[in-house]
Amino acid sequence: MHSKKAVKYYEQGLKLYNKGRLAESIRYYKKALKISPDFTEAIVNLGNIFLEMGRLKEACSAYRRAVDLHPTHPMLLSNLGNAHQLLEENNKAIHYLNKAITSAPDYADAHNNLGNTLRALGRFEEAIASYESAARIQPAPATYNNLGCTFKEYHNLERSIASFRRLIELDPEYPNAYLNLGDALADSGDLDEAITSYRKAIAIDPLSSQAYRELSRLRKFTECDEDIHSMEKLYAERKLSDEQRMNLGYGLGKAYEDIKEYEKAMHYTIEANRLMRSTLKYSTSETEAFFSRIKDLFSAEFFSTHAGAGESGRTPLFILGMSRSGTTLTEQILASHPMVYGAGELNYLPDIVKRVSAESPTGAFPECIRGLSIEEFQKLGRGYITAVRRHSDNATYIIDKMQLNFMRLGLIKVILPDAKVIHLNRDPMDNCLSIFKNYFSSQHDYSFDMKELGEYYKLYQELMNHWRSVLPGFIYDLSYEQLVSDNEREIRKLLEYCDLPWDEACLSSHKTQRSVATASKAQVRRPVYQDSVQLWKRYEEQLEPLRVAIYD
Repeated sequence: MHSKKAVKYYEQGLKLYNKGRLAESIRYYKKALKISPDFTEAIVNLGNIFLEMGRLKEACSAYRRAVDLHPTHPMLLSNLGNAHQLLEENNKAIHYLNKAITSAPDYADAHNNLGNTLRALGRFEEAIASYESAARIQPAPATYNNLGCTFKEYHNLERSIASFRRLIELDPEYPNAYLNLGDALADSGDLDEAITSYRKAIAIDPLSSQAYRELSRLRKFTECDEDIHSMEKLYAERKLSDEQRMNLGYGLGKAYEDIKEYEKAMHYTIEANRLMRSTLKYSTSETEAFFSRIKDLFSAEFFSTHAGAGESGRTPLFILGMSRSGTTLTEQILASHPMVYGAGELNYLPDIVKRVSAESPTGAFPECIRGLSIEEFQKLGRGYITAVRRHSDNATYIIDKMQLNFMRLGLIKVILPDAKVIHLNRDPMDNCLSIFKNYFSSQHDYSFDMKELGEYYKLYQELMNHWRSVLPGFIYDLSYEQLVSDNEREIRKLLEYCDLPWDEACLSSHKTQRSVATASKAQVRRPVYQDSVQLWKRYEEQLEPLRVAIYD
């Protein structure tokens, strides 16, 4: 039993927590623990508050203290594992979550938290197994939401959609259920059903700005209709958060461009980007330094001394370049060929970089590559091919369309020397305009300010020129403008580069049913079009800061 004074402090902390006064609540829990250091409830509540406040290291410390008092308590072990996962200390997270499951095999939260950790590591099959264990024990809506998102990331859209539908059966009002279902339906090519799902999300939550943004992206507007009026009305609400206003800004920008009201379109797009940029930390000078380090390490001398390194085999086909440069269209064309499988944007190369960086004394890419042996490069290449082969065991080529792999071309060459590499070129102004118009949730912090976007584009061009210099003949440059203007000629040349026989299906790639999980998911369902060529001239005056950054 704890002293009356400790219990009094604990109860006061609980009251303050329930009133949302978290900082004061922490003070009272600490007072209780000063009197009774083994007051488990106070320790756990303190950890929960730290977790809620994002003070993850303090949350870990509190939960560890509770686990020291109760080493086999499944909830405490699961909480500690979850906190380590949020800190990206995944090995520790797995350790404690497995201990929780050993202690209580039917503790659903531990299985679910283990699934979250495995998913963060890209171990999707194991994550799915953990979520399914949690769902069997306790069919909670949140678990089915996690299953749906993981199946989507694992490119199993049929099971992703089924998981979200099961979630909706369990809880028709679950936040983001119809939004996530809409995303999966859109990726699968069922655009009409996706639009219906987004509308249901809005019906449940009229403030669902993200649903409006996605709805706008899939629709082709022909007039200023009810959807535009609804977005405008919501945009004018004073109590709207910056995030909600940002989502609506992207939606309205797309809608007004469709109906050719370009001044309004750019007004909303600029405001959406301003709001997004205000939440981020980005430095052009840091990007410049990073790209310089890549060029310094992956020199002509490096490739000369590492000739013969890597795993032979032509399974990997990389499509890379700037986002919105035509990479999705190119993948859709090639994936229409019976000998090619389009796996989309894969994280296998970034995961290799993370793993090598973690094991290296230098700790950072690209320097972590320097000390690897010929045998280690071969092992990395073999591991990559094994990973992509899970997507298809009979395709001649498997496409990895992670655009940012243009930073990792040196790594590709040294671990996969026989890989095919297709680089998309697009008019710089059109390319950057298309990036600026679209919402990106991660990896594109450079894209929300015109000056920074133009500066990044120049750095990207300089890096590509470096690769062409030190890896002559390794990269196939493909012009987006030529691809859409002389489609058959460019496709024939592309197939010839890939040593693939001609196939008519490549000319009708918009009919190919496959997952497309990018901002281009609606466009690739249309025949090849040239609407966006020189579109930037519609916004010439407003895009002057971008033009200056690229060309001056």
